Amino acid sequence: ADGPRPIPPPRRLPIPTPKPGATLRFVRDELAREQAPPALLAALHAKRVGPVRAELMQITSELFDLLARNRRRVKLADRAALDWPELADLWFSDTRGGLIQLLAGYLEDRIRRHRIRPVPDTAVAARFLLESAVTWAVHRHWDPHPQLVDEPTAKATVVRFIVDALAKE
Repeated sequence: ADGPRPIPPPRRLPIPTPKPGATLRFVRDELAREQAPPALLAALHAKRVGPVRAELMQITSELFDLLARNRRRVKLADRAALDWPELADLWFSDTRGGLIQLLAGYLEDRIRRHRIRPVPDTAVAARFLLESAVTWAVHRHWDPHPQLVDEPTAKATVVRFIVDALAKE
């Protein structure tokens, strides 16, 4: 239901070519608007830590929603980055890499506080968390042989697996 749709025809032809750098600036600005879940940013700046299970549930839930809301952009950036080195650097290093760093920082802090289970590598665990959400919020919509599952069930499953795997409470 949320897969590829026909692209409407342009209002005029030929389509004007953007000025040099305009497209990359546009993409950079768009990516900066929603770079990380608000609950993650709040957790990273919190002096006191509340119930970590609820906190991690909120972070994972918001991450899933952020990805689902931007699923076409994520898919387009993943594909276009293969042919556009400047976008690849922005997308894979800055955007995805930055989010993985934030998630890894959160995990490191909560492990240090003995609030979540230790993991062998926080960057790997952060990438696992992100890619689990990406698979179910984004990529499943373009799967050539999809497993039929509604959005609430996909989200609840991702959140539950991540929270149950990490939370000590």
